[in-house]
Formats: sequence, C-alpha cells, structure tokens
Amino acid sequence: MVLAACTVVIIGGALFADHFLKSKGHPGLRRFAGQVARNYPASFAVEPPVLALKLGEHEMETLRTTVEAARARGVILPEGRPYVNGEMEHGGVVSRVKLRIKGKMTDHVEGRKWSFRVVSRKEGGFQGMKRFSLQHPGTRNYLVEWLHHRLMAGEGIVALRYGFIRLLLNGEDLGIYAYEEHFGPELLENNGRVEGPLFRFDPSLFWEHRLNEMRKLRFDEPYAAYQAAAIDAFGSSDLAKDATARARFEAATALIEGFRRGRYTASEVFHVDLLARRHALIDLMGGHHSMDWSDVKFHYDPVAQRVEPVAYEIFGGERIRRLAGSGRYEGRFRTSHDLHDAYFNDEGLFRAYVRHLERVSRPAYLDSVFQVLGPALDSAAAIVYREFPWKELDRATLRHNQRIIRRLLDVPKGFHAYRQGLAGDTLGLMIVPVEALPLEVHGLVLPDGSIVKPLDNTIVPCRKQGRPGDPMPFSFKLPPGAAVPLDAALRVRYGVLGASVAKELEVFPQSWLDGFESLPMRMERAADMRSHPFVVVDEKESTVLLKPGRWILADDLVIPPGYVVRGTAPLEIDLVKGARILSASPIELTGLPEVPVLIGSSDASGAGIVILDARTESIWRHVHLRDLGPLGKRGDASLVLGSTKLVLRECLLEGAPKRDLLVAVRCDLTLEQVRIEGGRDQVSAAYGLTTFRDLECVMAGDDAVVLRGGEATLDGLRIKDARGDAIKVDGPVRVKGRAIDIVSQGHGLRLSRGAEVELDAVAVDAARLAVLLEKAMARHGASRIALREARLRGGEGDVEDEGGNDKVIKRSSDKSSGPGK
Repeated sequence: MVLAACTVVIIGGALFADHFLKSKGHPGLRRFAGQVARNYPASFAVEPPVLALKLGEHEMETLRTTVEAARARGVILPEGRPYVNGEMEHGGVVSRVKLRIKGKMTDHVEGRKWSFRVVSRKEGGFQGMKRFSLQHPGTRNYLVEWLHHRLMAGEGIVALRYGFIRLLLNGEDLGIYAYEEHFGPELLENNGRVEGPLFRFDPSLFWEHRLNEMRKLRFDEPYAAYQAAAIDAFGSSDLAKDATARARFEAATALIEGFRRGRYTASEVFHVDLLARRHALIDLMGGHHSMDWSDVKFHYDPVAQRVEPVAYEIFGGERIRRLAGSGRYEGRFRTSHDLHDAYFNDEGLFRAYVRHLERVSRPAYLDSVFQVLGPALDSAAAIVYREFPWKELDRATLRHNQRIIRRLLDVPKGFHAYRQGLAGDTLGLMIVPVEALPLEVHGLVLPDGSIVKPLDNTIVPCRKQGRPGDPMPFSFKLPPGAAVPLDAALRVRYGVLGASVAKELEVFPQSWLDGFESLPMRMERAADMRSHPFVVVDEKESTVLLKPGRWILADDLVIPPGYVVRGTAPLEIDLVKGARILSASPIELTGLPEVPVLIGSSDASGAGIVILDARTESIWRHVHLRDLGPLGKRGDASLVLGSTKLVLRECLLEGAPKRDLLVAVRCDLTLEQVRIEGGRDQVSAAYGLTTFRDLECVMAGDDAVVLRGGEATLDGLRIKDARGDAIKVDGPVRVKGRAIDIVSQGHGLRLSRGAEVELDAVAVDAARLAVLLEKAMARHGASRIALREARLRGGEGDVEDEGGNDKVIKRSSDKSSGPGK
C-alpha cells in the first residue's frame, strides 16, 4: 500500500510539474530533466566572475523602502528610487560607487534579485563601464540578450557590453546576474564612435499612461504619444556647462524634430543602413516587442551629421509571424505616423532593410554566427547554467525565423494588374496591392520578350491589414512599331522593394472598374543629379561625368551609390546658397599643375563636399579646394569623409579660420604632397588608416592635425604657425612617422587616453609645451611616446607628463631621457 501510494504521489507530482512547465512555455518535464542533467554539471567548467557590493544598513534600508513601495504600486517610479553610496569589489580592486533600484516594472524587484543601476566613482569602473546595470538574467531573456548585442556589434551597430556574473551583496550570494552597460562616453569609445549625444524620446509621460492602464483607468491621453515626447539626452545635466555638447545635442534635436514633422526624410536624418540592419536582426531574433518608441535609443554622429541606432533590449526569442516592416509602407509620410511607420515609409531605408533581411535569413548566416561566437557563447551559457540550467538558447527559433523571413519575402503574388487600354503609344495598367510589403515594378514584359519600364510610378505600397488594396495607375510608353493586340499576353516583372529576386505575374485582360477614379500617388523625391547641366550620367558604364567648364551649383548635387564620378580640368565648381556635393559613390578629380580643378564659393556659403559609404577609392590630383566661407551648411567641414577611401595628391586646401577643413571617420585617408592653409582644425581623422607623405599645414586657426583611434603613418609633415596644438593624438591610436617639423602657438605634441606615438627626426618649437602627456586613466591605460633625434623647445617646458605615462626621448644631441625623467 505504501509503495502504491508513493507511486501515485510521484506520478501525480511529475504530471503537475509537466503541466506547470508547459504553462510557462517550456516543452515539458522530460526536456527539463535532460537540460538539468546535461547543463548543470557543464556549468562548473567556467567560474563566473564575482562582483561584490557592500552597503551600510542605512543605505540598505533606503533600497528596501524603494522596493516595498514599487511592489505596492505595481510600477517603479523615477522619483522614488534615490541613489545610495557603497563599495564595489571586482578582481581584487575596491572602488566607491553609487547605486539605486532600476527598471520600470516590478519584475526588477521580485524576490531577492533586485535590479541595480551602478555608477562607479572611479575611472575604469567595471570592465571599462562607468555606468552599468545589474539585473536578473530573465529580465532580458537570459542568453537571447547576450546574442543580441554580439550580433548588433558584428553588424557595426552601437551595442552595449552585456554578460553574466555572480553577485554578492553585503556577503550574501545573490546568484547569477546579468550586467548591462548604460549610456555614456565609454559606450561610444568602445564602439569606435566620435563623441556625440546619446538620446531618446523621453518616455516619462508614456509611463504615466502605463500606470493609468495598471490602475484600470481608461481615457484619452494625448501626452502618451510619440509625437508628444520630448527629446531627452543621456547626461543632460552636463549640457548646461558644456557648450560643445549642448550644440551637438541641439543639432541632433533639430534633425529629429525635422524628421518627426516631415521636413526631412529618414534618409536625410538617419544612418539608414545601420537602422535597416538593426530591424532585420529584430526580425531574426523575434524581438518585435522591442519596437516600442519609448525603448528606442540613438547616437548623433557630429561628423557625418546623422543619427544612428543604439542596440537596446531586444525582448527577443519569439517565433515571428510577420516582419517589422510589414504593413507600413504607404509611399508618403504622415505626421500621424508612429516612429516605425515613419522609418519604413522611406524608400532608401526599406530597400536596405530588405537587402539585409535576405542576407540574415540565409542558413549560412547563422552557421557563421555560431561558428564565430561558439566559444564565447559556451562560456556565457555555462555561467547562466550555474543557476538556470534549463535556459538554453533556442537555436530552433532562430532557424524558424529565418525560414519565415524567406517565405515572407517570396511573395506568391504581389498585386493584381489590370489592362486599362492603349492611348496612342502609352499602355495603361491598374495595379491593386495584395501584399503587406511594398513592391517595385521593374517593367512590363511585351509579347516579344522586351521589357518597358514604367513612366512614372515604380513602387506599389503595401495593402493595409483588413482593407482592400488601393488601386494605382501605371503607364508604359511602347517602343515605336510595337504591336500589342488586345488578346496579347502581358506580364509585369516586379519584386519586393529592395529584393534581389524578380518575379513575374500575368496581366488580367479586363479593366479594373468599381466607379472609383484613382489618382497616382506622388512621392517627394530629391532633385535628380541629371537636373544639373554639367552632370552627364552613363547608366551603361555606371559613370557620372562632371563636364569641363565653370559651373555654379546653387542646389545640392546628390550622387547615389553604384557610380564612379569623374571630373577633369578645366573644371571649376562654385558652391553658392549653401549648396554641397554629397556622394555615396567615389569621386575622381584630375587637374594639371598649371590648371587645377577648382572648387570654391563666391558667396562664402558653400557647404562643401561629403563622401559617405563609397565602397571604392576616390582619387584627387591637382585639386584646389578654396575658401568656402566661415561656416557651411549645419556647420560642415569643407571636406567630410565617412567609411570610404580617399587619396589626395598635389592638392591645396584652404579655409576660413573658423571652419574645419578635412574630417574623416572610419576612412582610409592618404595625403601626398598636399598643402593646407588656414581653417580651424585642418585634418581630423578618427578610427581609420591615415597616411601623410610630404604634408604641409600652415596657419591653422586651432589644431593642425587631430588623430583619434586607428593607425597613422606620418612621413614628412611640416606644421607652421598653428594657433592651437600642432598634433593632437587622442585615444587608442598608433602613430608612427619621421621627418616632423612643428612650429605652434599651443602645444607641439599632445597625447591622451592611451595614445601611442613613435617618431624619428622631430623638431618642435611650441609657445606652450613641446610634448604634453595628459594624465593616464584606468579606463584607457597609459599613453606612450618614443622620440628619436628630437629637437624640442617649449615656452612652458619641453616635456610634461601629468602622471602614469611612458616616454622615451632621445634628443638629437644624443642626450636621452627615459621613463620618469
């Protein structure tokens, strides 16, 4: 009897446990038992990093009060969670911190595993993070969030540092926690970004709405909308005392407000390729819950003057049924659009999004991900399994989402096409959308197999869910002599907007009639580059020719990707009324020693030249970029480069004292036998490969050469009469060179934040210090300088180390001073 009773109890308990697990979305007890047996022993192969927090009793009581109030209210309010002081120990290093309860919902204060926002009072903080969060791994779905940030970083998107540790609070072991980086300068530096504002749409009023929902109060709350939200900078308290940061935030705000009000398109405001990559990965990871506007974070790049996304809580791991961009594209912007509807109504963004969807949905993409991240993923998983052995990363869900993406892009039929009749040599079709994705009409396939492109419309907007598709007329001009009888079989070639695969569908022979007269939808488009009289486009050769002559450019010349731009002397371009040349294609300009290519601005308003994301090399030879005026459009430098390659040979750059001349970010930049006169900062290069050969910089209004991140080779550099620092090397950048001659009213060489400089044959004559090494900080490490055959003279001293750096100076007289001398 006892055995039977025990058997019944065991079976009943197993059935209850199985039912309970399935109610939580788990496959069941059998799978659970296998996971525990397999993963828990494996977890001891990796010892979790330990982070210890120590707080006084008064501070602990403050946290308890916050937790109890949040549990009673059902939500954590910002004003009810003060910071308290404490100590943090990691890896044997003890530092002072302040911390508070973090989060919005009460999952952050359940049980013993409260969530904390920690701010280190010491440079370096925890693993290079001064601001970070500690929380239950389940608040971000365990390993899903870890993979999310690794994928985003791999795609070049600003991503948070995220991982797992064991947390001790006043000696009590709280088990495995997730750490998550917060928003600050170290986040940008870790992602190779130029310092600029990190910001969001302020969610505080939205959370008033959420609190009303929890209290079961239902009423019209206009303040809860995306259109009502203020734009909020992280670290906003610093804006009042930092004029540069404030100006950059104001520039970012102007762009975002212009976008929200329809004055600028998404392509004009955002780095659309990164935004497209992010949303393709959101689809892959099943993270559609993360697309609430209140959770979106941004970074403003002050060099490229565009906004890029910051990866933040994916809420992923779900199987998708639709795409992030489904049902959104109408072909026009409305101020009533939600944030993501506004994004996806930009043609350029949608094209990039579909292109990345095709890429990430290929099986080989995840094969590569798991091969590259395999060891790191195994280590992260082992730490999680120490406490949660059943929380495996569900790779089957990711594979499922890949299949769904491929299937959704492979539309069975994008639209219905009806023959509307022939007027002279123009054949009309009426097209009625079927799909939730926008389609692009490539052409009408005639009976002889030839293809005729549409005259006006090319894009069919999506069909909104629950509504019939809005009909659109399309017109096709037939070639001379083409015969298209009434019974001729016609087909339309089309594809999802941005897709690499084209499909065909039959045209119905009958007209579309329901008594509704449809007018074509007009899309606002930038002026075609062909509208400029000196621009000749050869589509067959994919070239853009700038015709010789003297030309006035009063409107922006925008050159899309996929071309090579060429101009040869005699060629002079006069940028007036704030015009600029903006190119996503390489530009080749070739002049002669006696007849250079000239680019200037007769009214001193020219916005300059911008080359962004051009995939192949631009080469300029004998080009004279003349004074464009004191400030360009939105404060542009005269020449701005982003993610491209440029070689300048035997060129001259001139500028006004208040204007930067050449700014390059993540570029391969080479200057050979180039002279630069005037301007403010003359050459600024960040996170790229920079090469100077026989470069002369004269009369810089501020700094002559600024290098940050990447590598630089200086082979023959002469700097004369710089009003600021001659060479400023900031951050993790390696500089090697020879034959350096400097005359400066500021410092000669200035190093900071882990810079490394090695130069031979250096002569410095500076009004301030010949060499300044700023104080080493834990987060960046020591700066290092090695000078050989150095002749140094500074009005305030030859060499000054503010502390903690390495220096080896061998003077030309063979006297040497080593570290500390």
